[in-house]
Amino acid sequence: MRKKYVVFTLILIMIAAITLCAFTACASTPDDDNSGNSIPPPLISGGADFDETGIKENPVINTAEQNDLYFSIDTHTAEYTQLKNMILDGNYNNFLADHVKIDQMLNYFKYDYITPQDDELLAINASMFDCPYNEEKKLLRIGLTSKQVEIESVQNNIVLLLDVSGSMSGATKIDLMKNAMIQMVENLNENDVISIVTYSNNTKIIVDGMTMGSNANEIKRKINDLRANGGTNGEGGIQTAYEVAKKHFIEGGNNRVILATDGDFNIGISDDGQLKEFISAKRDDGTYLTCIGLGNSYEYSRSTMEALAKSGNGYWGYIHNMDDAKKLLVDDLASTIITIAKDVKAKIVFNTDTVKNFRLLGYENNIISSDDYDDETTDAGEIGTGFTLSLCFEITLNEEIDLSQSLNIANVNIRYKDPEATAEDPSKELDLPITSDTYTDAPSQDDEFVASVVEFALILLNSKYKAEANIDNVIERLQSMEFGDEYKKEFVQVVRAYKNSLSNGAR
Repeated sequence: MRKKYVVFTLILIMIAAITLCAFTACASTPDDDNSGNSIPPPLISGGADFDETGIKENPVINTAEQNDLYFSIDTHTAEYTQLKNMILDGNYNNFLADHVKIDQMLNYFKYDYITPQDDELLAINASMFDCPYNEEKKLLRIGLTSKQVEIESVQNNIVLLLDVSGSMSGATKIDLMKNAMIQMVENLNENDVISIVTYSNNTKIIVDGMTMGSNANEIKRKINDLRANGGTNGEGGIQTAYEVAKKHFIEGGNNRVILATDGDFNIGISDDGQLKEFISAKRDDGTYLTCIGLGNSYEYSRSTMEALAKSGNGYWGYIHNMDDAKKLLVDDLASTIITIAKDVKAKIVFNTDTVKNFRLLGYENNIISSDDYDDETTDAGEIGTGFTLSLCFEITLNEEIDLSQSLNIANVNIRYKDPEATAEDPSKELDLPITSDTYTDAPSQDDEFVASVVEFALILLNSKYKAEANIDNVIERLQSMEFGDEYKKEFVQVVRAYKNSLSNGAR
């Protein structure tokens, strides 16, 4: 009997050992060192590395196995607004990296890039320079600038869809929202049409198609009278807002619903898929959506807000305080509510003779397939008026490449449509060859700032790609620049505040 017991025990031990080995093999993933050796490349549609908190970073891709990449482009900035306020307020624990989106950090700032000419809606430029945190790599910055349309030149049909549910109570939500909305309407035109829809347990139309003009004070009074209570009937609010927008639709004008909320939907359509489907149908009618998250609760329904903005051909921003409101709804008001180009997609093809590997910085959720890129009906990203974007790649050149010679590095193609175009209409295209002439050993201030933002992001992520990234180097580089831009000056404060928090033992 004892012998049988021993044999049985040995069998159990063997089974456990085999199971443990199998689990370890499945869980193991090849890592990337900083010498340019990469993890296996993604499929042609791309893909990002995952960890326990979700998608974080795009991988290094060897050009011998895949030399092209396709992705959609948008201009959301909400994650950086949250990130910088968390750091400045010292209000974060170990989830700070969850808010690091390199593309949104870069999109937040203005750059001195070339502007579109004549009837073009977008302009493209590029620069390549030595990577300051990894001597084996270059940074390739592709700049996009959208045509500037002044808010005064467009007639706007705006529906403010305002969350007045109980979760919005308090100075950091309902009061902040009211002050921000009042500040916004003060910067609209006298002929603009304004409607206000509120939702909690029920949906109410507070203002139904008033022109600003002589009604400005009445509109502001109605906003100021709002109170928060009850549940969150997101379905009823969204449906009513689009009905009101359709009622006052302006042919050739800017028709938009602006949703301001803490992102909590608990009555009606609460499923992201149903919400996206509903809003997607409405965008095809010419009414777009801007989503504004607000308050001091950083973990509100971020995924829902981003999904809704993308489905509505719109923009996703965030307001933590009135300084954020000023940037989003005053300084950048036109960019926030006027779409200049839709279904914007990028394609980059690297020359395998000159480039060993590459990595896209940011846009982890925007990778698409080559088929989606060629398909005119693919819904891609939107760009607001007056935006300057920086699309960045880390690249490793092949050995013995002489950049003083005339060499092809890559080719960039951007496809986009007018906001009024149908899904089947052909895209417009921009094409930019990247040659060795693009390389400079004296980067511009814009290049240096972009590199600083990227390096800081890698530090926050504790990225396995950070190489020699160092907070002191970022600060030293930023201190050598002169900024007339208050938001870039604020970025310097953010970096310093983060360093101070490290000195104080926070992380």
